Amino acid sequence: MIKLLITIGCLEVGGAEIFVLNLLKRLDYRKFQVLLIVLSKKHNTFIEDELEKLPIKIQYLNKKEGFRPLTMLRLTLITRRFSPNIMHGNVGGMLYLFLYLLIFWKSKAIHTTHTLANFEYGTVKRKILAMFYRRKKVIPVAISPVIKKSIIETYGLSEDQVILINNAVDVFRFKTYRCYYNKGMVIGHIGRYNPVKNHQTIIAVYRQLLQSYPDLQLRLVGDGLLFPKIEKEIANLKNVYMIKKTAQVEKQLAQIDIFLLPSVYEGMPLSIIEAMASGAVIVASRVGGITDIIENGVNGYLIDDCYDIDGFVTILHHLLENKAEMTEISKKNVEKAQKYDIIQLVLAYENLYTREVSNVNG
Repeated sequence: MIKLLITIGCLEVGGAEIFVLNLLKRLDYRKFQVLLIVLSKKHNTFIEDELEKLPIKIQYLNKKEGFRPLTMLRLTLITRRFSPNIMHGNVGGMLYLFLYLLIFWKSKAIHTTHTLANFEYGTVKRKILAMFYRRKKVIPVAISPVIKKSIIETYGLSEDQVILINNAVDVFRFKTYRCYYNKGMVIGHIGRYNPVKNHQTIIAVYRQLLQSYPDLQLRLVGDGLLFPKIEKEIANLKNVYMIKKTAQVEKQLAQIDIFLLPSVYEGMPLSIIEAMASGAVIVASRVGGITDIIENGVNGYLIDDCYDIDGFVTILHHLLENKAEMTEISKKNVEKAQKYDIIQLVLAYENLYTREVSNVNG
């Protein structure tokens, strides 16, 4: 049996956290024994609830904000006791494996990059990670072709040094019957309330559209530091629904006709794959891995500037007046989402874990 250690910064609701949940829910536990180390404290999220049902051990380190050397030492000691055959770092969880990798030189880790590599870490951390990459102690994995390209350029790696495993979701879970005729339309967004997700543009776009479509609805799903601020901004707008926490994202997506994602930057957001699988029409900013899955004018629309309110309004107005086009885009999204089914991702990681353990033992 392979002893697998996975690290992550926290288990708040976000793309990397849901990635870990999706992976661990479907891992073959006849082959793997898992210890999940979470740097932060518990946040009482549905992700934590779901993970606690699995045959794995979870340890929270209750790390406070900022770099904590003692937390790194503690993680190193815990890892030593567990003695993993392979490690898998995600977001901040990758950085805290550095000490163990240095001390135990035969150890090896996999690192999944969930966003553009030049945005993920600061300069010093990237230099340390680059050393591990070059010495093949850490295997970089990209969640989309654009992310893979950013890793190659940021760390000066060759094409064959970076593995591509596309981000994925449980496609069947999000299957939805869609009919865009004779109904009130809903635009919506699912994601954390932080500056990167650019909720201000969503609200500005909705405010303009209400002038032409007074029955239009806006549905915002998520939580985060900016939640109170956004709540105040939409206080005087009608037909706005804010859902702070939910374990049933599929039910929220089923109510959203047009999924709006004006992000400042992205990796390959799970929310957009989930929206595709549900058959929603997607209008997003042309950033990161979004461009790997949305072809402008074919299975959605891309806006060059994430702050281009008029650009988003123009496209949304066009869609709201063309229900036949929305229906066609919806069908294409459902079909294309099959490429990003979670089973393919899990099998790819299981094979990667097994291969790297064989390489170490060989």
